[in-house]
Amino acid sequence: MHKNSSISRFEPIPQAYDYIFCGLGASASLLILALHHKNLLANKKVLLIDQALKNKKDKTFCFWAHHDEPIALQLKPLISKSWNEVEISNAHATNISPQAYYHVDSIHLYEQVQVLAATYQWDKITGEVNTVSNDGISPFLLLNQSKFSAQTIFDSRTPRPLPLQKDQTHIHQSFVGWMIETTEEVINPDLFKFMDFEIDQQDYTQFVYVLPFSNTKALVELTRFGDTLIKEQEAEEILAPYIQNAFGSYKKIDLEIGCIPMSNGAVENASAEGIVNLGARNYHIKPSTGYAFKNMFYHALNLAETLAQNGDASALNHTHAKVFSTRFAFYDGLLLHILQHRPSQGKPIFTSLLRKVPIQKTLKFLDEQTSLAEEVSIFYQLPWTPFLKALLHKTMGKSWFHAGILCLLTLLLLILGTYTSVQKEIGYALLVAGLLVVGIPHGAVDHLLETGTLDLKKTPLFIAKYLVWMGLMALVWVYSPMLALLSFLLYSAWHFGEADGKKWRFSPSFSLLWGSSVLLYILGTHAAETTAILSSMKVIVSIPSLPLWALLPWAIWGIINKQFGFILTLIWLSLSSALPLLFSFGLYFIGQHSIHGWKHIQMHLNWSHQKIWLQALPFHAGAWFLLGLFYWLWPSAGIAQDSSPWGLFFIFIACISFPHVIAMHGMYKKGS
Repeated sequence: MHKNSSISRFEPIPQAYDYIFCGLGASASLLILALHHKNLLANKKVLLIDQALKNKKDKTFCFWAHHDEPIALQLKPLISKSWNEVEISNAHATNISPQAYYHVDSIHLYEQVQVLAATYQWDKITGEVNTVSNDGISPFLLLNQSKFSAQTIFDSRTPRPLPLQKDQTHIHQSFVGWMIETTEEVINPDLFKFMDFEIDQQDYTQFVYVLPFSNTKALVELTRFGDTLIKEQEAEEILAPYIQNAFGSYKKIDLEIGCIPMSNGAVENASAEGIVNLGARNYHIKPSTGYAFKNMFYHALNLAETLAQNGDASALNHTHAKVFSTRFAFYDGLLLHILQHRPSQGKPIFTSLLRKVPIQKTLKFLDEQTSLAEEVSIFYQLPWTPFLKALLHKTMGKSWFHAGILCLLTLLLLILGTYTSVQKEIGYALLVAGLLVVGIPHGAVDHLLETGTLDLKKTPLFIAKYLVWMGLMALVWVYSPMLALLSFLLYSAWHFGEADGKKWRFSPSFSLLWGSSVLLYILGTHAAETTAILSSMKVIVSIPSLPLWALLPWAIWGIINKQFGFILTLIWLSLSSALPLLFSFGLYFIGQHSIHGWKHIQMHLNWSHQKIWLQALPFHAGAWFLLGLFYWLWPSAGIAQDSSPWGLFFIFIACISFPHVIAMHGMYKKGS
């Protein structure tokens, strides 16, 4: 098989197809049956493509439904077994009538498709499809150096996940199942054991379920929710004693191994006209359970009905934004977060759901058919703490979270009154706390950015180089304060823009423009205070005043690009213009710039926040020592004795931040 990066050399075959089914798993097979049921396959030229022959059982499909639902009625010939009695995690058996839990062997579904293929004399190819697209004339696919066109292509290939965003989670539902036959007739064929969590969790969320088919035969399957796939040997260590304890002597007659993605992330799928996404490519797998068969069946019915009415089947393609904008997607996201970050909480959550909530309501909830009132009653029965922690963590990861907190802090300081004693006390307390927690520490790990660790051989050389850069900038302040100020403003704007630009994915030039804008806005909306501080630094210059609406062009950009977090940032910057300069600048420097920089450092090093802060501690303390030394020595360097404390502070910041800007730029450059 050849993989091709270009399609220009391929010519369409002389006769195009009406339908091409790219992949012949459950979703495509269900659609073929639905089209046949609607008599939509007669006189159609059809091509079937799959990587495998589909001539053996490779999966087990299960679903629950009411006895009179279309899925139960139409698939009745394929259903190998159904159960009305359910045992949940060693609790008493429960009758779920008028619903039942149904089982379909994949081979029975595949055989129906093979019968239709033979009846209609469809073309079949075994191979891997590399590309599915639309060339402006019709949809097409590339396979074995040939180009196949069709009126409609149904694409059910396993999709490639796209990179996860901050609030998205991707874990696995891996499973190993044994089909067993017992020596004695000890199995109740009418009782399905659903999610038995009374096994060793092994720092995951895992359970066993038992599908009985006779008095001596059952499928016993171990399932794990987690980042790591369960291995066959691991499963055997749990399944063997479990089966022996439950059923006594037995023999293993078949093995089933598989994995289902549990994800609320986006996948790569086509959105071109004439290409219809099926199965996982169309987001039919429910993230919190892995169930998909029922969703695929009803999607197949909708597609068949649409085609029967000559409608656009590709209009039924789901987008990630639409699928994951519902409240059920929100619930799934919280649970996925817990299963990934606190897997030990999975067992108490599921056991509470299955034991405390009536099974009919639970199944209705998992089918996303409950009302909000019913959902509240369900959540009341679950452990609250893990969900509240997950909600807080996910909320803190939102792009608007920090901007929202800064808005609240700004409003608080404004409510306290401008230049009042209480505003000063609280404002300065916040500044000092912020500098201690993140403001200075985020600049005290530059040695880690260069060496990756506290290297006793390299660190002294790094410190010497750092002090040289600081000394050079100090000399500029001594001999040319105006040049030093211009340099300070320029590399500060560059540095601020670089950190913020990484968060909002700005280009380098756009980042510099933003950094310059926000710095000049803070200074220009406090022109009198800025001029006074500069005067104490022996820089005689008059800072022009800027109006509050000076950031309006950025607001327009944020609205056009739907950047809510960015718009909130502009709001609190505008509000902070009514605060004293030091509070306004401090909120930006600590609350936005330093926190953004700290997160970027944490991602770069891939260390915990605590570890980075402890590694920064020696240099953090050194920075405060240098500040004290600076206040003692600087007046003797030729600068007048009447320099204000804040003037000296900003000169020190200009000196110590110069090598920091260089170090951070190196980190951003490596990560680009």
